[in-house]
Amino acid sequence: MNKLFRKVNTRLLLFYLTISITFLINCKTEPKKILINNISETSTIINQMQTDSIFKFFYDAIVVDSHNDFVYQVYNKGASFDKKDKFTQTGLPRLLEGGVDVQVFAVWIPKNEYPRAMSFVKEQVNRIKNFEINSPDKFEIAKTYDDILRITGNHKLCGLMGIEDGIEIESLEDIESLYSLGIRYIGLLWNNNNKIGSSAKEESKGKKGGLTNFGKKVIEKMNEIGMIIDVSHMGEQSFWDVISLTKYPIIASHSNCYSLNPHYRNLKDEQIKAIAKIGGVIMVNFYDEFISPNAEATRSQNFYEMYRKQLDSIYLLYENDLIKFNEERYKFILEHPINYGTSIDKLIDHIDYIKNLVGVDYIGLGSDFDGGITPPNELYDGTCYPIIAKKLSERGYSKDEIRKILGENFLRVFKNVTEKR
Repeated sequence: MNKLFRKVNTRLLLFYLTISITFLINCKTEPKKILINNISETSTIINQMQTDSIFKFFYDAIVVDSHNDFVYQVYNKGASFDKKDKFTQTGLPRLLEGGVDVQVFAVWIPKNEYPRAMSFVKEQVNRIKNFEINSPDKFEIAKTYDDILRITGNHKLCGLMGIEDGIEIESLEDIESLYSLGIRYIGLLWNNNNKIGSSAKEESKGKKGGLTNFGKKVIEKMNEIGMIIDVSHMGEQSFWDVISLTKYPIIASHSNCYSLNPHYRNLKDEQIKAIAKIGGVIMVNFYDEFISPNAEATRSQNFYEMYRKQLDSIYLLYENDLIKFNEERYKFILEHPINYGTSIDKLIDHIDYIKNLVGVDYIGLGSDFDGGITPPNELYDGTCYPIIAKKLSERGYSKDEIRKILGENFLRVFKNVTEKR
């Protein structure tokens, strides 16, 4: 009798377990991007549903990177968006594996293209649109906040477009033209001065600056049409002119903290406070020279260059389970500490600093990948964003705080500014 009872109970348990698993698979809303690399095995899905890993949390969150120069690598070296070229840091496969949902592709204008700057911008916009044409099932360009929600909800990488250097703006009508092309932010300066104002680099040389009269009209026009103002690369005098004029939040798409590293490209405390006061966001840059004062002097091979074979082996074992891949990769990183170069912990220090200064609502990520940067050792390419979430968790950040940093803060500003049109 007892054996029969145990047998019946075992069968009932298996029956209810089967029903429960089937219900969870068919009725729940799948975690974001579980199927992003064609992960379709039921066992993998169940494993990902059950784990409480910070990496699972990361892949469920919305991740935004506000500054990426990949399109320049296409222009300059013929990079392939849908392949992992050895000379690039991102591209579609790496961004998908890295859990990025929204990537802003920045159009930077090299000096040799200044004479035809607007035509050059249009050509690069067409290059980005070709990403969409060639990978329609994995990538789509957004123009509105609702577009972003729809595209990310369909498990695609969502592309936005920005400009780095307003050298192409000759008239206020040009801003309308850029908006019509799909541009949603303009970094008004780069390392040189232009008709809009003075750059951080030029002001650091002692050159007087600030916004020109034309530059002030540009700010007003951008506010009017719902274009986000980006103050990265902007000189202090120009910056404060923007603060005095703008009616809406602004961003620094790829900047860090001057107090931790007194580089002219970094933001001083009062600038950070001013951005926060108007509801803007500082997107931290991954470039080691902006993170650490002695970065160049201590730089050597990055982590991937040192352990390429081992990291590739881990990836091949777990490429269909991104959560497990990140867990195993992180274990490997901890077991192989690097005693030179710039650690990811120093990047997290910049996030900590901004949080302590103004709060967590004003921080985001703006990697500057593929812009000629050397990133921290553990952030060797676009697959490494999950490690940021892990490090933030280890420092005691709550899940709500991490979600804000990963993308929600930027999306708040995007919605606030662009829906004013």
